[in-house]
Amino acid sequence: MSFKPHYLLVVLTLCCFAALHAFPMGGFAPRLTCRCIRTSSAFISPMRFHKLEILPAGSHCSRIEIIVTKKDKTIVCVNPEARWINKVIALLQRNKASAGVPISTTKDSINTIVEQLQ
Repeated sequence: MSFKPHYLLVVLTLCCFAALHAFPMGGFAPRLTCRCIRTSSAFISPMRFHKLEILPAGSHCSRIEIIVTKKDKTIVCVNPEARWINKVIALLQRNKASAGVPISTTKDSINTIVEQLQ
């Protein structure tokens, strides 16, 4: 009867060890690498934008990343130093500041941005 606590300890240790190796930590840990391997400076019309993500430099990556998801679901990493993307971001910020509401993704607002870029 004196071995029951020892057996319980061994079984509990084995269960904890199995649980640690059974669950992948990739889903729980934050992304610790840059998302963009290569960047493009080629112009992409804002009419083709589905989503625009601006990821500031931080512990995950030492540089700013701008990620454009197009309507056809392709993802393009844009060079943050490209003049055209800086103009698009400035126009979006100006439209947001002047309206005082979240940026609209309606076709009219995108057409306005395209006209201002040309």
